[in-house]
Amino acid sequence: MRWIMDKRVCIGMCIAMMLLWGCGKKSDEQQEQSSEQSSAETDTSAMNQNAMPQLTMAEQKEKIADMEAQNRQKLMEMNQGKDIKPVDMGKLKEMLPAELDGFKRTDASSERNQMMGIDMAKAEASYQAGNGNSSIKIIIMDVGNLSGPMKMGMTGWVMQQYNRETDSGYEKTITYKEYKGMEEYDNNDKQGGLRLFVGDRFVVELNGYQTTMEAMKKALDKIDLKKLAALASGS
Repeated sequence: MRWIMDKRVCIGMCIAMMLLWGCGKKSDEQQEQSSEQSSAETDTSAMNQNAMPQLTMAEQKEKIADMEAQNRQKLMEMNQGKDIKPVDMGKLKEMLPAELDGFKRTDASSERNQMMGIDMAKAEASYQAGNGNSSIKIIIMDVGNLSGPMKMGMTGWVMQQYNRETDSGYEKTITYKEYKGMEEYDNNDKQGGLRLFVGDRFVVELNGYQTTMEAMKKALDKIDLKKLAALASGS
């Protein structure tokens, strides 16, 4: 069962990508024109290839740098003029619990990703139960300068109520300690997940395998969400 929340999280991301890279749909007329021109362009591409100047490596880097600068500027506008930097990835890692009730942390990592003007960071950890079968994974992500687009995409969603039941499980919207999110569980597979949106900036995600929703919520209780939300003010 795929998490329906994934689609809704992508709303904000898609808005950003569409605005940054101009990925709008073509009209039917434009598509027809493109189709008619494609064969002609293919025939002439070989002739034009030698005539068109090739960009040097330095020119390519300059164009990429210009695009990154333009994207970052657009994101600043969507963030009310703020050039939002993600929280230090080490601080995100510190928010991960050292251990959970009945689960031992087996590994933890953090990273920062900068690409095309987008600046994000995340930390994650895996936890294994003593029986060797049950496990929980926690991911804390700071969407950084995508927080404006994400907030735009999530504004309508957080006002909705969603509840769906199947023969084997459920998925629903939740409010957990004042934060909006999604909860999902499959009784047959004994796996599920929780995802919260904290401070219009952070995504806290837990995925459990061969475990209970109760165990996952106890794991979520180990994360100081208010402290996490407060980290945004320092960036």
